[in-house]
Amino acid sequence: MSKQINKFKSLLQKNKDYYIEHRFINKGEYFAPHWHNYFELEIVLSGSGEHIYNNTNYTLERGSIYLMSYYDFHELSAKEDIQILKLQFNENVLPKQLNDFLFLSHNRFCCSVDENEMAHIIKLFEILKHEERRGGLFSEMLIKSLIAEIIITVIRNSSQDESTVIPSLLQKAVAYIHNNFRESLTLGDLARHCNVTPNYLGVQFTKKMGISFSDYLNTVRLRYACNLLDGTDLTVKETAFACGYNSVEYFGYIFKKSLGMSPLNYKKH
Repeated sequence: MSKQINKFKSLLQKNKDYYIEHRFINKGEYFAPHWHNYFELEIVLSGSGEHIYNNTNYTLERGSIYLMSYYDFHELSAKEDIQILKLQFNENVLPKQLNDFLFLSHNRFCCSVDENEMAHIIKLFEILKHEERRGGLFSEMLIKSLIAEIIITVIRNSSQDESTVIPSLLQKAVAYIHNNFRESLTLGDLARHCNVTPNYLGVQFTKKMGISFSDYLNTVRLRYACNLLDGTDLTVKETAFACGYNSVEYFGYIFKKSLGMSPLNYKKH
């Protein structure tokens, strides 16, 4: 996992905002629960396996597609040899409206497409890779438009409709969470900031985000915790407090429940 993330970080250092890979996963191979510091889209070309995405199980087979944002987590196991077409990118690639939609649409981008749609998406990838090699006038603009078309195609196939558009109340709430998750943040604090009752906000948050306030807050905090454990010399205790947890024991419990290992083992790995 660290090798893969470091590879993408090195590309970012070269001012490249996306990365395309045709990847092979061997039968029996397993990837433990993890996050990424970027958006990731994967399309299964062949083979089968199991994918656990934000604690929900999905079957992997030809035509399976999943798209994850910065705060989603997943694990994968291969029952057969799997071929995957992968696209990793950051927020610089997409227009703001599409970025906002991805950022606020939690746990909604897993789908399975038919052969016609598969052929269309694969063709877009081929054009994208050709344009990357070719370069030239307006190449960057064309590449971004191709990536946007791929992402929109996946969103539409994930049964997205107008009812999934996140209202301004939830946009305000999510922005506040990301700016204040390091503090001792409660649903009551968030409700006061949004000028609504805690009960109303809690119901609306779960309905529109597909996840409760507390689970979303823990996801944001744990993603930050992984970065600290992986990239700093902070102890587990220091990491817990830096992420907004008042109890090291509770931090350890939530971490192991979500990632299947203790914070200390994660740091060692």
